Amino acid sequence: MMNNETKTPPIVAGRSCGECSLCCKLEEIVELDKPQGVWCRHCAPGRGGCMIYETRPPLCRNFVCNWLVDPGLGPEWYPLACKMMLYYQNAGRRLCVRVDPRYPDIWQREPYYSQLKRRSRAAIEARKQVVVFLRKRTIVILPDKHVDLGELEVGEQIWIGVQDTPMGKTWHAASIPADVPPDQANAWLMSHAAK
Repeated sequence: MMNNETKTPPIVAGRSCGECSLCCKLEEIVELDKPQGVWCRHCAPGRGGCMIYETRPPLCRNFVCNWLVDPGLGPEWYPLACKMMLYYQNAGRRLCVRVDPRYPDIWQREPYYSQLKRRSRAAIEARKQVVVFLRKRTIVILPDKHVDLGELEVGEQIWIGVQDTPMGKTWHAASIPADVPPDQANAWLMSHAAK
């Protein structure tokens, strides 16, 4: 679900949604009975956007894609051009990359993939995550690779760890069931890795 947890940061000078309405396609909007990956019935893409703009639900009203507010994202990240939408979730602890299902591998192309891996390195150092969502599929971006976790159950946690090897550091990602307390995640992973 899109994030409506935080106050809207300032829009980068010169940026606007313009003709883009990708957020009206990629996210599930329960209040409008709209599933992920299909256009909202209230959207006219390229012809004015939201037709219920004044009465749109709070989730839509409060959402701002990261391209509008992050000056570190270049013009290649304009959602209509890159076919992806970036936003923060979990009080800024997770950068979500929601991908248009018509372009399922666009996030692996350059210049996007190397930029996502760089952002992942900075995120991990700050105990944060970079995660790609392709419909319900969850892919964790790590500094040296990506890990496809498949479809996660509601409440499952994403764990990221690092290991020193003779070749340098390598990172790992795994999903942990919702009923495992965060302080027991490492023990749970070790017990399941041995199986």
